[in-house]
Amino acid sequence: MNHEIGLAVWDVPSPVVIGRQATLKIGVSCPSGCSLNGTTIVIRDEQGRHVGSARIASEPWPGSIALHWVEVDIGAPETDGTHAWSIQATADDSVHPAVESAVRIVTSKPPEHRVTVEVTEQGRGAPLAGVELRVGPFRAVTDDGGIAHVKVPGGTYDVCAWKIDHDLLTTTTHVAGDTTLTLAMAVTLPPEQPYWM
Repeated sequence: MNHEIGLAVWDVPSPVVIGRQATLKIGVSCPSGCSLNGTTIVIRDEQGRHVGSARIASEPWPGSIALHWVEVDIGAPETDGTHAWSIQATADDSVHPAVESAVRIVTSKPPEHRVTVEVTEQGRGAPLAGVELRVGPFRAVTDDGGIAHVKVPGGTYDVCAWKIDHDLLTTTTHVAGDTTLTLAMAVTLPPEQPYWM
């Protein structure tokens, strides 16, 4: 019988403001459906320093049969950037071998400025709702009026806007104070169909 633990990590906030607390969810499961309550979770940074831990003691995640989970509080690094941390899950029995995985944590300086992004459809000028935006590591989605707000620290950012049936739009902006960015997205034209004889 297979008892190799599966490890899942979700609800990882991104980015995490440097020096602040954040919470993520970690789950473990056994393909044989064993209860893994009592499993110890330990998170370490790139230098092997302990940054968070917890013990699983929950009912399975709703809708799953045997995904036991826990919320773990972590302290973000003091430097901004991307960090690869290790997560180890150790069951409290000899049947389930320990498992280790990695999670990527993106950290940022504290937000200073509010960026308002207004997105319209190119040519028509109609506001576009549901546009997924990235301003550097910060994310937002436009509302029904085609507007989204993102708080960021000062700096220069790549901006990406994505919506199904529209061309991907990328640009660069420099943020030194509260600002408004206006984007016009083109509708993706369907590919030309060849004529068949």
